[in-house]
Amino acid sequence: MNTAEMLRDTVLENEWHPVCIAGELNDKPLSVTVLGERVAVFRTKRGVHALRDLCVHRGAMLSKGWVEGETLVCPYHGWKYEGNGACVCIPAQSKEDKIPARARAEQYRCMEKYGLVWVCIGEPSAPLPDFEEFENPGYRPLPCGPYQVKAAGTRVIENFTDFAHLMFVHGGLLGHPDYAELPDFKVYKEKGRVYTGDVPIFQPVAHSGSEAKEGTTYVYVKEVFRPLAARLSKRDAATGQTLWILLTVLPVTEKECTVYMAVSRNYGFDVDDRQFIEFQNTVFEQDVWIIETQKPELLPLDLQAELNHKADVLSVAYRRWLIELGVKIGTA
Repeated sequence: MNTAEMLRDTVLENEWHPVCIAGELNDKPLSVTVLGERVAVFRTKRGVHALRDLCVHRGAMLSKGWVEGETLVCPYHGWKYEGNGACVCIPAQSKEDKIPARARAEQYRCMEKYGLVWVCIGEPSAPLPDFEEFENPGYRPLPCGPYQVKAAGTRVIENFTDFAHLMFVHGGLLGHPDYAELPDFKVYKEKGRVYTGDVPIFQPVAHSGSEAKEGTTYVYVKEVFRPLAARLSKRDAATGQTLWILLTVLPVTEKECTVYMAVSRNYGFDVDDRQFIEFQNTVFEQDVWIIETQKPELLPLDLQAELNHKADVLSVAYRRWLIELGVKIGTA
């Protein structure tokens, strides 16, 4: 799939997609690809902005230019574009001449949330929810990634919802094969999300900064709150110490995506934040190799195409929700 080719999906076009870690967008613009569309993302004193990465004059990439004041400057002929896409300066013409009305770049919605920058190339179907654990500095929210994955974004989200792989893909870290049997658990569906009840999982290694010195049982709750965004809470039932993880996917092509995460916690504040980020890096590296080997590459929405087990109840609910929403990209 040529990344210059737009991926048509009326559902995902109207979703918010993560494009970079907010702290890494400074004085230089970035080029990102959202559903096959090149987007120039930049920051000014007024906030973050996103324009189609194409100068309307001669087709140069605006992201190859630079930020000057409140404008993004095209590197080819110096045309200056404001965050709303309007061209406010054409150096080659007299200052007395009026700038043509057509001299404007296409603007996309852009916002900063959970320590990430998000872009919607259509009209947002819903706002991103407010999650205190990823916005309150008291929980030490930490952005992680980006992680490049040669797989459909839907496969990444489904892997995140899965419990039964913890004992094998992450054996020794997040689970153990001797404790692979899962309890029965319920899945609930509300408008805009599907989620589980409490799911206890034995983990042989305690978290950094945890009061537990040996293996303990953590109580998970997982939820998918947008087609390509999910989160979990992981609580030590004995102490109440909780780790939260948000995972979200930028679809680049049908079979390629970029993954971002945010983690936060209510314990271990004396532990170097980098330890928590590096732990997530390790865990996700373990996930990537298995996700990239899955066949078919696209997520089957025909529930008869693969054998589903009762342990897959959240995965099945996720697939049914994608059908209900009408998601096309990343599904078979």
